[in-house]
Amino acid sequence: MPEIKFEIRFNPENGGVDSLVNTADPYAMNWLGVNNTWGTVKNAKVVSVMPMENGICAVYETYYLRVKVKRELCGDIYRETYTLENCLAGDVFCNRGDFGIYAPFRDSYANAKVCMTERCNTNLWCGRNTSYIYAVKMGLCDFGLGLVLTEGSLDSYSIDRILHVVNSLGNLGSDDRGDFILHPTPFRLKPGESVRISWEMFWYKDGCFLAELEKRENLILVDSDNFTVFDGEKICFCVNHPGAVVSLDGKSLPTTADADKTYVSYVPERLGDHLFTVRVGERETVARFFVQLPLKELIRRRVHFIIDHQQFHSPGDMLDGAFLIYDNQDKCQVFDYVFTDFNASRERLVMGLLVAKYLQWVKDDEVYEKFMKYYRFVTREFYDEETGEVYNNVGKHTEFKRLYNAPWMSVLVLEMYHLTGDKGYLEKMFKLLSVYYSIGGERFYPNGLSVYESVTALRQAGMTDKADALTEMYKKHAEVIMKNSTNYPEHEVKYEQTIVAPAVTILSQLYMLTEDKRLLKDAGKHIKILERFNGMQPSHFLHDQAIRHWDGYWFGKRRMYGDTFPHSASVHTSNAFLHYAAISGDRQYRKRAFESARNMLSLYREDGSASCTYLYPFSVNGTRCEFYDDYANEQDGLLYYFIKFYQALADDPGSENKCLRTFDEKGKTERKPV
Repeated sequence: MPEIKFEIRFNPENGGVDSLVNTADPYAMNWLGVNNTWGTVKNAKVVSVMPMENGICAVYETYYLRVKVKRELCGDIYRETYTLENCLAGDVFCNRGDFGIYAPFRDSYANAKVCMTERCNTNLWCGRNTSYIYAVKMGLCDFGLGLVLTEGSLDSYSIDRILHVVNSLGNLGSDDRGDFILHPTPFRLKPGESVRISWEMFWYKDGCFLAELEKRENLILVDSDNFTVFDGEKICFCVNHPGAVVSLDGKSLPTTADADKTYVSYVPERLGDHLFTVRVGERETVARFFVQLPLKELIRRRVHFIIDHQQFHSPGDMLDGAFLIYDNQDKCQVFDYVFTDFNASRERLVMGLLVAKYLQWVKDDEVYEKFMKYYRFVTREFYDEETGEVYNNVGKHTEFKRLYNAPWMSVLVLEMYHLTGDKGYLEKMFKLLSVYYSIGGERFYPNGLSVYESVTALRQAGMTDKADALTEMYKKHAEVIMKNSTNYPEHEVKYEQTIVAPAVTILSQLYMLTEDKRLLKDAGKHIKILERFNGMQPSHFLHDQAIRHWDGYWFGKRRMYGDTFPHSASVHTSNAFLHYAAISGDRQYRKRAFESARNMLSLYREDGSASCTYLYPFSVNGTRCEFYDDYANEQDGLLYYFIKFYQALADDPGSENKCLRTFDEKGKTERKPV
């Protein structure tokens, strides 16, 4: 890596930082956000700004605190120190979120070509004394930008973001993830007392941020194979210091140690979130784990919750048989014909996928009967089996053709074949996909397309001519993807994780059919772009979860923008990892596929209810977050893929397949259509 240094432009009026550039970057990208100035204090007035030889000094005042800031470039390291002094005659209690420092990165979304070179994905970990941020360019690059806390403690982060009206219904949009605001861990100051927060920023070799952390002996780093475990499994992790003290719920836990590390092997006594505190001397950090029901039981409860609480029954009504959104707060079903992300089609189709896949492995006559009622609703209201056309809303609404819908429907029809053995469903699937490609589907990057399975099912059913024809359609699709390279086309947003993931899965699945080496090579290029959305923080909320930041608005009850960790759409990255592992032989991606998919399971409760997402930041635009949204909406594709993941590995001797062996105790069920 060539020598790289900082080129910094300070703001002489507010004492913050306007621009931070890597001198070796041919694109001269400014890594900082543009809405709020880096390093300024939220809700504070500027008292003074004084330039220094290699930096700048600034003083800010809030109602309670006087904040002195020193910013200094020291060789290839940039350092900032914030001294917070109580300026009152009485005590100051600074609680969570009371004080914030702007740390905006250029984490915003233009078209993909711009994003590859001039935008970054940002991963934050506010883990008390061990806190850090690492940013990577969205496209491949030799270097990234890191920030490590060297003094003080960070508790959480908030986001400020600018929203704008995007349509005539008054819906809001934003292609900018927003400006991060870092919050210190709560503290108390007597009159005249002060506390300091310091960090340093540096360039690191791409892919080597963890190695940079490991060089710093004062950091407490936690590592685990799984931050989500199933009931009956142990929570196991290690700490990079031999003398660490670990506690949970205020109680110290037994540990073992060697010369370098401390090890924890804990048998959970309850389900749900587990926040471990790890202390080494006077310093501490946290690690967050989740304990979930055994997968088979979790899926059973979720399926029955859908059948018992989310299916609508009213003979003669257009929604009769539909699976609807469920409001866990008010215990009621939700439907909105106008706001289509709350309708009974589109992503709500994944509820049907989950139930269809479940019924292939579990004999449950009551669920089967109600599922078939659901399928009749689907074909009556938004899928025409005769023409192969898929609609965006009930009543076979024709005003808008959404290219995300048909691929999901093709998978549901394929699962109907797997469930019933009726080859007529394969005929319908082929017709549906033929229509999809006739209206421009090869230019779209859909999440639901099942390339390998659809062709394989046709061949196994003796429908060779249709298998060959469908393969040719998929080849044309793959050629478009390879021609576009990393200039990903805009979809419902300009650029995001689930535009990249289909590039990996479509190419990988087609390679499984054709063994065209070009597909393998190109899939490898896209997987490297896709994994740049994922972080490695020691928390089930964050670890290997894709950055997403708008789903809470479009799918949630609270209609809030902001970081959604976890969100079930991350499973498309897991699916891409698993397929790429299959064609490349790189088993690290298979391991990550299961690890990342597990970390979305906190979206499900013991009673089978579910949430579409978790709003992770402390607050967004001043509104408190850190909650699971009350709507069960489009999260069930996660459990559908879980069954498929373990099904695919049923014959593998690895540990991941144990779950399927308990799920498939009696073998696949046989059903007939009703």
